[in-house]
Amino acid sequence: MVLDIRLACPDDAEAIHRILQETWGESLLFDVFADHISSPAHQVFVAVAADEVVGFLSAFLVSGSVPRWEIDLIIVCPASQGKGIGTSLIQEALTYSSHLEVRSVEASIRIDNYASQRAFAKVGFTMDAQVRSLLLWNPLAFRFVENIPETVYFIPVDTLTYRGLWIEGFIEPHLSQQAQHDVIRIAQSRIFDEDRLNTGMFIPTNLKDIIAPNLLTTATNHGQYHRWQYTFT
Repeated sequence: MVLDIRLACPDDAEAIHRILQETWGESLLFDVFADHISSPAHQVFVAVAADEVVGFLSAFLVSGSVPRWEIDLIIVCPASQGKGIGTSLIQEALTYSSHLEVRSVEASIRIDNYASQRAFAKVGFTMDAQVRSLLLWNPLAFRFVENIPETVYFIPVDTLTYRGLWIEGFIEPHLSQQAQHDVIRIAQSRIFDEDRLNTGMFIPTNLKDIIAPNLLTTATNHGQYHRWQYTFT
């Protein structure tokens, strides 16, 4: 099989939408796709075989004190799986990110997604053994005074399938339960105002007991993940 990995172009939108529908039953956000392929902070790569798009990968730049390149989605259509296409897409994303001012490339992979784990391992990613639960909260139509601890910051995330708000720096400082409550409520208020689907973060499973109980009961747990990282030397 002759495989071509290249940057996505506007004409690839329908093929990516089809792959999302066939594999996940989800729809492509066409406006986000258009923004991604024209923005230096985002990128979409496609795998083409016999003039047909058979897989894609999307990634974006996460700014902060230590910027990183985050691989968000990687999907290969069912008929083309098991042929090394996912590995080739990841390698291309690594090559692209080597020209960015980042120290690492990271991805979150479900603990039972063995195919993705093998693909990332093949190109040199290593797994953090810590298991993390993905907790998501829905929008909340309420106005809160935005008193956010300086250790916490919000990252607006527009992916090919949803618009959300990511929370980082929540666990490390061991916030009081009241401060935790305030952070989540502020995030919920923001996503309501910005018409985003949800807000969320990864919580190490061994630290869930430090989270305010009422926050855990109002969150939706979307599964358990490992963080995988490739560090540039």
